[in-house]
Amino acid sequence: MTGPIRVLLAEDQGMMRGALALLLDLEDDIEVVAQVAAGDRIVEAALAARPDIALLDIELPGRSGLDAAADLRRQLPSCQVLILT
Repeated sequence: MTGPIRVLLAEDQGMMRGALALLLDLEDDIEVVAQVAAGDRIVEAALAARPDIALLDIELPGRSGLDAAADLRRQLPSCQVLILT
């Protein structure tokens, strides 16, 4: 893989999402390219940002991270999914 690892964060708790983004951005080889607070925004954000990895919370408003992960697998198969709970 060339360039930084592109990450999408999906976490409804703003403090947790912000802290994760801040910590990941400290790494030279990681770039947070999208952040969402609701599960029903994950696929749309991923299709726009084209992340390499989606870091998803399971329990999100609008849609679960598990359901969104299944849609990501179909619509953006190059994106790997990590579940955070």
